[in-house]
Amino acid sequence: MLRIYGRGYRLFSTSSARNAPRVAVIGSGPAGLFTCAGLLRRAPTAVIDVLDAAPVPFGLVRYGVAPDHQEVKNCINGFEKIFNDHPTQMNLFSYGAHRPRRLEVPGAEAKNVISGSDFVSWYNGVPNASPPVLDGKNVVIIGNGNVALDCARILSSVENLASTDIPEEPLAVLEKSKVSNITLVGRRGPENVSFTIKELREQFKIKSWSSIVALREEEKAGLVKSLDVKRKKRMFQILLDNIGHEAKAEKNCRFIFNHVPIEVFRDENGRVKSVRFLDKITGKKEDLACELLIYSIGYNHIVLEGLPTNDKGALRLCDDCRVDFDPAPTFAAGWCAQGPHGVIVDTQQQSMTVAQRIAEILPNRPETSPGVTPLLESRGVRFITWKEWLAIDEEERRNGQQRGKVREKIMKFEPLLKKK
Repeated sequence: MLRIYGRGYRLFSTSSARNAPRVAVIGSGPAGLFTCAGLLRRAPTAVIDVLDAAPVPFGLVRYGVAPDHQEVKNCINGFEKIFNDHPTQMNLFSYGAHRPRRLEVPGAEAKNVISGSDFVSWYNGVPNASPPVLDGKNVVIIGNGNVALDCARILSSVENLASTDIPEEPLAVLEKSKVSNITLVGRRGPENVSFTIKELREQFKIKSWSSIVALREEEKAGLVKSLDVKRKKRMFQILLDNIGHEAKAEKNCRFIFNHVPIEVFRDENGRVKSVRFLDKITGKKEDLACELLIYSIGYNHIVLEGLPTNDKGALRLCDDCRVDFDPAPTFAAGWCAQGPHGVIVDTQQQSMTVAQRIAEILPNRPETSPGVTPLLESRGVRFITWKEWLAIDEEERRNGQQRGKVREKIMKFEPLLKKK
């Protein structure tokens, strides 16, 4: 049996399994649900309660994967099968365990300075996400990972989004965007980028945009020297193949490296107007004009109150997935265990390992509690059932079909709760 709960909401499928081991999973994103799938294959009678901070399931797949990467979201089909086919003594945490690291330089509190995670949340339709203002020409994006690339690609390829699952509200803002000049800024050298090949290659194929890599001789030499790093050779070659220093179109995206942000400047209305960088090669300061500043510079750990932490502020683990926690056997999967890196396939592989570890100790742990359902009901927690989620899903798909797109995400759930 599998039940899923959200913050102030609940989604579940019913069953009547008795005397079965019970597992609580915190988080209904890829790590949590891949683990559920693996666990139910190994222990089909297990009772699993899934709790999530969102009113709808699928976590990062729904709210983190870029809308023009629909193929990555296909894993949702398998997750839905889990709920439909499987009409706490043990805990598994897979809630991401991260929040975006803030840009800590003078002036960073200026208007229209946002994290890459917040920008991604906005265009993916996370409820209550604040929209950026896109009435300016210049955008600076600090970061050399896939989130930074996603932000640049969404801003520069709006024409490819209409048929995806991007909600109408952010799509309308993007379609009216005045952005025509994007600068992707790396704080380190090009050999340190964390892009994946697919995302990097896509940026150089966007129609009506010219994307160039502005490498100086020192940076080019360092990148050429790094070509012997087998796992990154093809990516480095893409950067080398796209070296340029002059704009080739009316709309341009430029990659620069070895620039560290040191200050943000505001206009008379408190909005960002430029960013000052320190050039690590020349030692000189350089100002880049921008009306929108996006930064994607990593994540800080989130550990739930009562759980142990290590000297880095992350979950304290006994090994690669078990948490050093006595009250109940407790495990971690995904970013909770491994940190904020890797793609969904990596998460799937690690989650299967966690599922096996849990299954090994389940036979000796029969169910002894009714789970969290009575507790939530006794506290008057508002909830959405799995059946109601299926109705939401159907409505989103139907509304999307009418617009010629995959789905039209619902962004306001309060009206649904008030009907209950």
